[in-house]
Amino acid sequence: MSMRVKNRGGYDKITSYKQLRFWITARQVSLKLVELSRKLPNEQIARIIVNQVLRSAFSVGANIAEGFGKYKGKEYARFIQVALGSARETEYWLDLLKDVYLRFVKETEEILLINEQTIKMLVITLKSLRK
Repeated sequence: MSMRVKNRGGYDKITSYKQLRFWITARQVSLKLVELSRKLPNEQIARIIVNQVLRSAFSVGANIAEGFGKYKGKEYARFIQVALGSARETEYWLDLLKDVYLRFVKETEEILLINEQTIKMLVITLKSLRK
């Protein structure tokens, strides 16, 4: 797979999934969710939501990493599609978390914005791969 990223002097070939902007933002979402989860109350509803949102968020980066370099074309697109589905699921759980724990709206909205960036990049990548 020959992906390229634009820099000041032109384009460089991407040799690791860790160079992909959508993997970087997916990782940021995961890390910020871990940080937020440590602030939430220790009650059943928080544990349920945190478990689900962490699973879906972690899945985004994991699918990007697994698919990168291992697969090409349609097979890689499938991993990006799964990552996109997990990112959208993450959005659902974050919206729910925001509504249930109003005192964490600011942190949750910040994570939602980063997740939205990830979704947009995954959609663009998927469209490109399907051409």
